[in-house]
Amino acid sequence: MVFVAAVAVAAVAAGGVLAAGRGPQNDPSTAAPLVTSVPLKMAPASTVKIDAKSLARGADPRITYLRDRTVFSGDGSRVKVPGTAEIFAVGRLHDAVLTLQLDQGQRSALVIFDASGKQIGRVAAVDSLVTSADGQASAYASGGRYAANPEAGGTVYYQHSAAEPPDKLPLPNVYDLQVLGVTERTVYFRAGKIDSPWQLYHWQVGQPKPVVLDKLASPTVLSGDGTLAAGYTVYNDSGSCTAVAPPTTGTHWWRTCQYQLTHFSPGKVFAAGTPVGQPLYGDVRAVALDAKTGSRLREWTGPSLRGSIAEDDDHLLLQWHDRDEHVSNSALVRCTVSTGACEVAAPLAPGALVIGS
Repeated sequence: MVFVAAVAVAAVAAGGVLAAGRGPQNDPSTAAPLVTSVPLKMAPASTVKIDAKSLARGADPRITYLRDRTVFSGDGSRVKVPGTAEIFAVGRLHDAVLTLQLDQGQRSALVIFDASGKQIGRVAAVDSLVTSADGQASAYASGGRYAANPEAGGTVYYQHSAAEPPDKLPLPNVYDLQVLGVTERTVYFRAGKIDSPWQLYHWQVGQPKPVVLDKLASPTVLSGDGTLAAGYTVYNDSGSCTAVAPPTTGTHWWRTCQYQLTHFSPGKVFAAGTPVGQPLYGDVRAVALDAKTGSRLREWTGPSLRGSIAEDDDHLLLQWHDRDEHVSNSALVRCTVSTGACEVAAPLAPGALVIGS
């Protein structure tokens, strides 16, 4: 088994419209993702209890997400995905919709649809997916993450247009391959060897081999621009600790043994996370930490919180469920990091809810 292979950590490329310093509000406009280096004007750190049933309705999410079998995009478009296979990840590449699907035999595949919902592509065995913040590039990989008995080998793919075939990087001797980020024509991914930690790689598309970024062991999360990463420094039966550092130097900015980090905001203002040892059906807490210092900026609680993504450097979308069970009603709730205030972005409803890459 690959070291820490039993830990499932999702990495996302954050996107959205910059709205630092303002609270949740109705705003039907959409724009390209923006980032900022302007510090947030923070209210004192606090814990905010979320009840989606009593929150006011705000603007629709500015990110891609799946509700039931319909993929909604930040520009207001939607695509109905046919079939019955479980959809466990979604993304947008220009006008195309990318879905990762898992059939009853636990075989995964990337299935691509055009804006009308017509299937235009399929790549077997793909089990991880990321898209760039501007939706102009995608990367995905076949890494054996859902195989009962994983074998060595996998392939990293880069695609900048659904109408053209992807670039490929075969990797015959690695385990637990997973893409973590894509920026223009650079793909970041992690992979391990038998009984060894994950290593972080970057692949300049067109080059025959990737480059190992060996300053940070066991990477789990990468910022959208590839300049900041989180990785496990300790992982054993007693628990885990995560360090935040630039991947090129490995010099730790800070470390946490209390939280498992899930992603960074677009401008690396905050890091989102959940308590270490997340239960099967989500946790009751989610947190935003200062990306430079690790100090707690805000914490939210709910019956079951099962994922999040930053819309910008002051807003976090939380996947809120009304109970910690397999079958539940869920909503996307937008919370402001600087104040803690929350509103409903996608209303409470039954059916699958998946936040996009």
